[in-house]
Amino acid sequence: MSSASARVSQVRPFYADYADAYDLLVTDPVGPWVDAVDDRLLASGSSPAAVLDAGCGTGRHAAALAAKGHQVDLADASEQLLAQAASRNPAALALHADLCALAVSRRYQAVTCRGVLNDMITDSDRDAVLHGLRSALYDGGVLMLDVREHEGSRRRADGLPRQRTADLGARGVLEFASTVTWEAGLLHVTEDYRLRRPGLTADHRRFNFVMRPWRRREIRERLTTVGFNNVDIGPGVGRTTGDRLFVFARL
Repeated sequence: MSSASARVSQVRPFYADYADAYDLLVTDPVGPWVDAVDDRLLASGSSPAAVLDAGCGTGRHAAALAAKGHQVDLADASEQLLAQAASRNPAALALHADLCALAVSRRYQAVTCRGVLNDMITDSDRDAVLHGLRSALYDGGVLMLDVREHEGSRRRADGLPRQRTADLGARGVLEFASTVTWEAGLLHVTEDYRLRRPGLTADHRRFNFVMRPWRRREIRERLTTVGFNNVDIGPGVGRTTGDRLFVFARL
């Protein structure tokens, strides 16, 4: 794993040691995103479609797309999240991959990438990941993205901790807090993990990383540069906050 974003995915507790808490802490509904993707595929004449879910996480969205009749494969930089996704989607090809160096053995009619591209903070990594996603598509294929929007993200970065709790059964109760601040166009994120177990000292970990939201103009320019056209950018779908964008583009 050569890119900074992939290395973070391998060590961030949310994606590694506490990957079993992911679905308990990330509770945005699956249906709206999957319906939007399915509607776009139907309108583009590619339904059912062969789809690559790039940055698949635990595979909830992939499973819901497969339930609509699409053939969905999986790619993620986190081995732990990918293992959950593969268990949830046993018919799928599961690729442990750095999306900035994506190389696939087959081509797809569609690629989806939800919530991942914010982790690519350098221009070179952004160009690399979009080249990789483009290379996974047939000519005429479509790309659908969920990304953080610049101004909305800046407004939400208020420095206030947002806390959630996940009951991990025999492992204990995980108390999770995320605090986000804004500096020089980047989101600076501090995550605190405190695992409480009866009779034992709490296991406390802290992890810091940065994200870079996207401006609409940048999205269009970068997608056009790698060969996409008909770029359509609208509000995020299936998100509980207003700082996301839904992006559709066709080769």
